[in-house]
Amino acid sequence: MFGLLPRVVAVLALLVTVSAFQLWHDVNRYDAHGNECLYREKSDVVCSRLCVTDLSSCPTSLQPSCPDNQLFCADGECHDECTDDIQAQNPCHCSRSGSKLPSEAQNLVPCLTIPNVTIQQFHAWNSEEDIRIACGAEANITDQSKTVGVWDKNWIGGDIEAVWAECPAAPTPNYKYNESYWIATYAVNGALALLILVWSVYKGFAEQSVRAATLNKTSGAENHRPGSQESIVADSDSNIKGTNEKSTVEKAMLNLPSDSPAGSMNTDSNFAGVLAEGTNLSGYRNHILGTVSVWSIGVCTLLWICLLGVLTADYYGKLPGWRYGKDFSLAFESDYLLLATFLILWGISFIICVSLFILKPYLRNYFRLLTLPADGQYVCAVRPLNEIKVMEDNANKLQRSINTFSERLRTRLGRDKEYTTCPIEKTSEGRIYFTYQCTRYVFDEQTQQYAPYEFDLGTSHRRLIQQADGLSGAEVAYRLELVGPNFIEVKVPSIPAAFVREFVSFFYLYQLMILWIYYVYAYWQVGLVDTGVILLSASIKVALRVQSERRLKQMAEQEETTPVKRDGEWSNVSTRDLVPGDVIEVTTGAHMSCDCVLLSGNAIMNESSLTGEPLPIRKFPVRIDDSHYNVAEAGKMSTLFAGTVVSQVQPVTKSTDSLESDRVLALVRFTGTMSDKGQLVRRILFPNPISFIFNEQMRIVVCILVLYSIFVMAMAAYLYQGNAVAVVFYGIFAISQLLSPLLPAALVIGQSVAATRLRKKKIYCVDPQRIMTAGKVQVLCADKTGTLTRDNLEHYGGRCIDPATGKFVEFTSDLLATDRLFQQAVASCHAVADLNGQLIGNPVDIEQFRASKATIDPQPEYLDAIQTAPDTNLGKIHVVRRFQFVHARASMSVVILDESTGKLHVFVKGSFERLKAISSARSVPADYDEACADLAREGCYVLAFAHKTLDTADPARVGEFTQDELESGCDMLGLLVFKNMLKSDTAQAIAELKHGSTRTVMITGDTALTGIVIARQCGMIPENTRVLLGECKTPADEIQWVDVDTREPVADIQSHLAELGSDGFSTTELAVGGAAFERLCATGEIDTLLFKIRVFARMKPTHKVECVEHHMKYAVTAMCGDGGNDSLALRAAHVGIALSDAEASIVSPFSASNRSVMSCVELLRQSRAGLATSFANFTALICYGQVMSGMLKMASFYFSISLTENLWMLIDGAIATGMMLTISLSGPAERLAPSRPTSRILGPQMLASVGGIVLMNWLFSAMSYVWLFRQDWFRCNEHSAAESEATKWWLQGDNYESSIMSFVSTFQFINNGFVVNYGYLHRAKWYKNYALLTVWAFLMAFVSYMLLADPNQVGCAFRLNCGTSSALEGLGYGTPTWKIEPYNSPLGHNVIPQASRYKLWGYCLGNMAATNLWQIFVINGPV
Repeated sequence: MFGLLPRVVAVLALLVTVSAFQLWHDVNRYDAHGNECLYREKSDVVCSRLCVTDLSSCPTSLQPSCPDNQLFCADGECHDECTDDIQAQNPCHCSRSGSKLPSEAQNLVPCLTIPNVTIQQFHAWNSEEDIRIACGAEANITDQSKTVGVWDKNWIGGDIEAVWAECPAAPTPNYKYNESYWIATYAVNGALALLILVWSVYKGFAEQSVRAATLNKTSGAENHRPGSQESIVADSDSNIKGTNEKSTVEKAMLNLPSDSPAGSMNTDSNFAGVLAEGTNLSGYRNHILGTVSVWSIGVCTLLWICLLGVLTADYYGKLPGWRYGKDFSLAFESDYLLLATFLILWGISFIICVSLFILKPYLRNYFRLLTLPADGQYVCAVRPLNEIKVMEDNANKLQRSINTFSERLRTRLGRDKEYTTCPIEKTSEGRIYFTYQCTRYVFDEQTQQYAPYEFDLGTSHRRLIQQADGLSGAEVAYRLELVGPNFIEVKVPSIPAAFVREFVSFFYLYQLMILWIYYVYAYWQVGLVDTGVILLSASIKVALRVQSERRLKQMAEQEETTPVKRDGEWSNVSTRDLVPGDVIEVTTGAHMSCDCVLLSGNAIMNESSLTGEPLPIRKFPVRIDDSHYNVAEAGKMSTLFAGTVVSQVQPVTKSTDSLESDRVLALVRFTGTMSDKGQLVRRILFPNPISFIFNEQMRIVVCILVLYSIFVMAMAAYLYQGNAVAVVFYGIFAISQLLSPLLPAALVIGQSVAATRLRKKKIYCVDPQRIMTAGKVQVLCADKTGTLTRDNLEHYGGRCIDPATGKFVEFTSDLLATDRLFQQAVASCHAVADLNGQLIGNPVDIEQFRASKATIDPQPEYLDAIQTAPDTNLGKIHVVRRFQFVHARASMSVVILDESTGKLHVFVKGSFERLKAISSARSVPADYDEACADLAREGCYVLAFAHKTLDTADPARVGEFTQDELESGCDMLGLLVFKNMLKSDTAQAIAELKHGSTRTVMITGDTALTGIVIARQCGMIPENTRVLLGECKTPADEIQWVDVDTREPVADIQSHLAELGSDGFSTTELAVGGAAFERLCATGEIDTLLFKIRVFARMKPTHKVECVEHHMKYAVTAMCGDGGNDSLALRAAHVGIALSDAEASIVSPFSASNRSVMSCVELLRQSRAGLATSFANFTALICYGQVMSGMLKMASFYFSISLTENLWMLIDGAIATGMMLTISLSGPAERLAPSRPTSRILGPQMLASVGGIVLMNWLFSAMSYVWLFRQDWFRCNEHSAAESEATKWWLQGDNYESSIMSFVSTFQFINNGFVVNYGYLHRAKWYKNYALLTVWAFLMAFVSYMLLADPNQVGCAFRLNCGTSSALEGLGYGTPTWKIEPYNSPLGHNVIPQASRYKLWGYCLGNMAATNLWQIFVINGPV
């Protein structure tokens, strides 16, 4: 590659032509009426030297005459002596010598210099002939057409006596390639190539044995992976054998039943799968030769970049030392040679940087030696990236082809995998491990595999309680060695490191290389502006990312001291040193740093930051029985999760079924990333990439723009006719303007602004990428209680059952007037606690307890002590035993001791369906179902109570009974009824969502009838809509459909669903219970009925997840809930919104502290506006690129003109940047529009918008030149490309062609930002974006002033409507008082006549009006 460089530079040098010319018309030959241009005077024209073979042949006036003591030498001057150096300067040799000098020119000598002449009738299109005639006349040559020839065309001989020394362009100087800097380049890069070659050969030989060993073990490894049954057993054995001295506890484990704890590799699917599902491990170790090689690559790359900097400095004459002040000193003072050299080196540097970017994931490990994972210094984990595709488009054939190609290219380049290299470390005992994604992976000698380690502490309550004595010190050390510290370290880079991380991406690499072109080609001012914009954009992104990471670090990292029982004694230990199996004391105010099982005592926990649950949760100890501990079900109420805060604790010293202790004890179950919080944090830190529709379609857009860039480059080559350097530079400029460096900022600025606005609305986002997804939400699933309805239900009354008759008594709102047992049940059957005077627990339990008017004794003798209302004379109630509410059972129960009677009573509370099933049939009224259904139809929340009296009065014997034994044989007591009241703004929010074409669905654990009532009240189910309820007793039964209003069974629901109303929608909605939902999922009918079902009732947390996932198959789905039971569904949805008082919750991407469904509306409003804003910016930048590379670039190529330097700065620095920033400030629309913003870059709306604007701009640009060529003041004053140098673009703006292009394109640039500001659907009205209007008005006034005003200081600063002092005076404008640089134009000015200025201004306004009307009436439709 390095040997090829000199040849390429030489070839480029041969292609150079001094000037370009217009292809399709003769410049300044005909006027606007077709007549030849009137001749104009050209003064001070330099004549070529006249050359003869004999000085006597010179015309008389040109014959030399020197003083007596001097000689006339070959240089055409008189000297004392004609030395060889003087003779070599013969102008008739045209700087040629030796074999390059034609033989006919060897004897030529010059005549005297002809004085400069003035040509009265100068023909620009025949300038050479006019100059010869004028110069011949000055020399008194009468008929030169026969006697005078032209150098290298007509030599002396025959009638020709002399020749004009019109020398061809001097050959471009070139390198000899033995210059010191070239030798250094060869040496450095040659040494690097040799070093890489030597390393590659050595690496190949050194790794042969390792690769062979790997191949031999492949088959065995396939059958013995971590996480498989065989490996789990083997790992367990190997780890037990790996320790010489075991504690008594561990030795005892070997004789425990199957659920006893023993060391085993993690079998949790969330973690074992990290290495089991396609993740490969490879070992590597450093080698001095490889390390030297990789550092050499970095140094050489830096040297290439520095070399570009040296050439840039040399272009401006800024090299230090003797070269300072000398332009192009490294290229023999040839700007063309320097620029050609720069281009070649720039291309090589670009290829090197791109190659390093592509090879970045595995470059460092290539320069390490491959080893077995156990033998290396590093482990490289290669994990497949499972891209999450949101709103996957129904791609056409072209899209599919490009997607297939890009996927294959990604796979080929290894971009479909994530490469993470982790150093291998050793514990104090010599065990090797590495830390991957915050999780420790320990090496198992037997399986020769790494896997995360987990201690199985048992799954029965009794087994967990048996470990209440804690661990020994030796066992703690052993376990700490295996699982690592209980600390999730979130590494937040420093600001400089964050910037380095941000800039290591392909688009920034592309931007850097483009900026080099700007800096070297006398465009450094605009380069500085673009650099500032890029740095500003990067700074915003870095600030937002670092801020988010710091917030996550604050939530994730946690360390404090806690009392721990080890070796039978209590001591304060750092939470970092906790291990599974430790027993800790839970204290008030403590922050839980690990998942624990509560063994003794009660605790009130604040889980808002973890689950979004707004109210503190009461936790209860596991019971002393053989029940199965399942954290997903009943075990959740005995689990203290990492990341939660202890609000209050209550030791239990007297209990019938739980461990008694004067401390609140908890058993550490999971630490670090194994905890529930750790998994959430890990998911946030290491997410799978999200792909949106525009990510897919962006590939086509890039392909189109690349093809268009090639076309522009070809047009530059064709129209410039030969100037290779100018062609390449202008072509690169066109590419940079088509693929604007601001595009990444344009696509993210909308979501950044939306995130800021959401925060002001108290809606917090931990995953900004989801904002774009939220803008496309089609289905919103909402919980009922606490989300749609108020958190606190209102007590409505009760309806007891007469035990004598077995019938309901009259409904009463006065609870104190009900049966004694019913009052005791209401006062005691709950899990409410008192936290500093505030009642804590389930909202329903709290309202129930308040209705009883009882109080909680802070000093209970058993679990709880309830002091009943004074007016009831019920006495004090002691809660002896409690079974928490479990979704699977839909009930809870308590055993209480009535202090006044000394009897033990069992009270059971739950859903009316569940209580009917477990109560004695004789105690259930005949109209029970109908009575409950009637209350549910009124929107009431109905709880049923049952009771029985125990045969024993001894509280100590209560622990002998199981829950089923205690609850069996109960008699129905009655119903407790609450009113489910809507939140004040729920109906408005649902109406807004429906207006925004967002389907709203209710997913509730309440009864279907209550859900239907609430759905009707809030407008989720329209008025006069038939609702069919589908229910079944078990998922195995057939679903029975019933009309909830007529109560008539419905055999065929399809006929009802087919009935359409006047609005075109079905007049029937469906509702299903939990069992019916399971049935539909099992039979596959859920897919056909999913979007017909409005209410999903009696849904367990797992059901909610399934329901959300079914909706996600067909639509972008959001889930809104108040945490707790909704947390799993919030995590599963595309967009989760937790209504939580916590400022930020990691349970879902979004959390709203105002706890209203209107937060969902606000989220959708802001997200839609953000998505629309991003696409508006994208449209504006695409239009910017098309204006730049369309008629503007074509006119530049054809006429060899350019915008002036200051105007470029105005466009790139003020117009493009200012409009893009102010477009982003457009607020959201006042309400949700009936449609969502497009997310398809190649959708009809985007194509029509961009295509229409671009086509109109091109048309108006072309017609502006048609108009210009019809103007008398322009024709015969045209810019002659032959009189300018194409590589010096900044000299090409002093002409009419450039002025017209400047004004038309500048108005188009200003308009591009304004025309995309129309956002009445998803963004605020265009006239409410005051910042954009201010910028737009200023720019319009500024540019209009430059166009319409007479020559002034502002216009002259941009070299528009201006000229030299003499030219302006000649036009009658007076002498300017400001300095004006000389104009690069024979005319000396580019002042447009006043009448034409107003015509041009009106023409530009017409262009703007046309594009605005197109956007308003065609794209957006009538406003």
